[in-house]
Amino acid sequence: MRLDKHILLIMISCSLLATGCRQKEEVDLIIKNAKIYTVNNSFAVVQSAAIRDGKFVAIGSDANILARYTSDSILNLKGKFVYPGFIDSHAHFMLYAMTLAQIDLDNAESMNAVLNKLSDFKKNNPGKWIVARNLTYSPPDDCIIQDNSVLDKVLGDTPVFIWTKDYKYALVNSAMLSQAGMSDAGNGGYLVGNQARQAADYLPTPTNDELVQMVLRAERHCFDAGITSTSDIGATYENVQLLDSLYKTGCLQIPIYAALEPSAENMRHYISRMPVKTEKLKLLAVNIDIDGRMSLHNSVMLQPDANGTPNGKLRISPDSLKSLCQTALYHGFQMSVGCYGDSAARLVLKTYASILPNKNAMRWRVENLHLIAKKDLKYFGHFNIIPSVQPTQYEYNKPYISGNLNRKLKKEVFAWKQLLGQNQGIVSGSNAPYGPLNPMEIMYAAMSQDKRKTHNKQSQKMTPTQVLKSLTIWGAYAQFDEQHKGSIEVGKWADFVVVGKNITTMYQPELPQVAVEQTYLHGVRVK
Repeated sequence: MRLDKHILLIMISCSLLATGCRQKEEVDLIIKNAKIYTVNNSFAVVQSAAIRDGKFVAIGSDANILARYTSDSILNLKGKFVYPGFIDSHAHFMLYAMTLAQIDLDNAESMNAVLNKLSDFKKNNPGKWIVARNLTYSPPDDCIIQDNSVLDKVLGDTPVFIWTKDYKYALVNSAMLSQAGMSDAGNGGYLVGNQARQAADYLPTPTNDELVQMVLRAERHCFDAGITSTSDIGATYENVQLLDSLYKTGCLQIPIYAALEPSAENMRHYISRMPVKTEKLKLLAVNIDIDGRMSLHNSVMLQPDANGTPNGKLRISPDSLKSLCQTALYHGFQMSVGCYGDSAARLVLKTYASILPNKNAMRWRVENLHLIAKKDLKYFGHFNIIPSVQPTQYEYNKPYISGNLNRKLKKEVFAWKQLLGQNQGIVSGSNAPYGPLNPMEIMYAAMSQDKRKTHNKQSQKMTPTQVLKSLTIWGAYAQFDEQHKGSIEVGKWADFVVVGKNITTMYQPELPQVAVEQTYLHGVRVK
């Protein structure tokens, strides 16, 4: 009798265990043994996550997740770090894609190295124009190539167009000048600003097939960098059409936030019915830059710089800017206005304030924020305006800052922490192709400003937590997408990256060299 009871108890126990196993939910992927930075409201760090149909269905400890879920695919990360996929809130995706057809001179550190790359391209691509980028140029003494005479000698009648690293100058040869109907104005073939852009307009247009391949390469570069959502600021009608067609055929996967240029075609086809929002392509905003870059002395400033250099000029009249903003409010889409100088920033903020209701939900943005007067900071908080910055631009502008800004303006330039104090949120972007497509470099730049303090003696460096948020959840908020991405939470898309080091605590100067080991988009590995 006692033996029968023991057998019965064993049978009941086995039955319960079997039932327990059967009650586990099947999921597509389980992450375990990881340090997962959720970037949720409490900035929690967990061990494990379960993913089904491209979304997170549970997060927690290994014991909890493995007790509740089962999967044929288990990702044992052995203590590695997981972060939400990075969101590049300010990039020029299509322009970046088109630069990928250009010869990259990034590692060419001598004139002979540059000429060898250009000559090899000419040999392998007879009849094609030579277009290159990333030429090292630090005027006036450190130019790898002093002038275009060597290009004329070595490359003959083949048109040559080379962007410098900062896209401030273009070096062109005599054949290129002839094609563009230009004179080099005695600068040895170095064109600056509008001259460079004018010459670039004459470059050959890629075929549709070539452009598609460039776009797919650009997507691959994003995934390799851990970017799971990017942007096309100033998108043209033709570019939006191409992106839309690639999404519809399933060729393109990376989600893109497009801020449209206010062209007649965009107005006619898109802007009147915005916002247009699909899972992958979001047409939410109209973008316009109203002044030029600091380093080119094209910014619109409240006063001349320390050297008395004249101000730049507005690219749009105040009345036209206001009219465009009123159209945005009427149709219910975002405004995204780029401004570099403090006078331009004041015009944008006052125009927004004259149209927007106080504490509104429109999430209008100010891009390229370089210089803003202390008294104008209040507009961001009062009208829920989102500041968008590109931290790597600080390094590029340091020579201009040190040589052209007075003591007062040096305290107001790149005031990231003061901007953060207005809305408790700021978004970061690469500005690619005008900046490096590398979130790790963005993080380093945001955390490593020189020992420069503003009026309230506050350092402008962002903390690791702040800059990580600027590349994830705050970026999602700026795209009206914080319910679907930007953090690792139940119900959100499973967009995440795996990194071998803790990017929030590691030695900062090593950050730019940290590689993303794996990238997942909607639960599918894309790197």
